[in-house]
This record gives sequence, C-alpha cells and structure tokens, in this order.
Amino acid sequence: MNTADAMARLNHALIMAERDLIEPSGLPDRPWYRHVIYAPGLYTGYGVKTIPGVREAVDARQLHARGRAGEDRHRRLERATKTLQLRW
Repeated sequence: MNTADAMARLNHALIMAERDLIEPSGLPDRPWYRHVIYAPGLYTGYGVKTIPGVREAVDARQLHARGRAGEDRHRRLERATKTLQLRW
C-alpha cells in the first residue's frame, strides 16, 4: 500500500469514528449540538465543554442524568474504537 492509499484509508477511518461520536437526538436541552465529546457549554456560550452531557449533569448534581450520559458516552467511545480497529 502506498502513502496516498494509507492516508485515504486513515482519513476514512477517522471520518467514520467521528460519526460514531454523534448523538442523533442531540444533547440534553440543545438538540442542535450532537457531538458527545465536545460542544459549547450550556451556560458558557461558545466556551467548549468536554464530554458535555456528563460534565453538565455533574455540575447540576443530577446523578441520574450523569449515569445515563456516562453510559451513552462510553458506548459511543467503544463504537468509535471498534471502527478504528476494524478500518485501520
């Protein structure tokens, strides 16, 4: 495999892994933001929050929401990991 083919294969794998990190229904209270790893914070305007569903549930002390958000993020990260392992 030449370098151009390897780069194309890597780019495709990364695109597919990014798609695995999208929540089709969006984030809680912001359905227009769908990425589960990074998004503008609920109270920070455009300031980025990492793992926003979990972080905001922790900040609001909503234990039930934190658990659900954490489980969902874990599933999505596992899916992205498998995608990269299979495609690369």
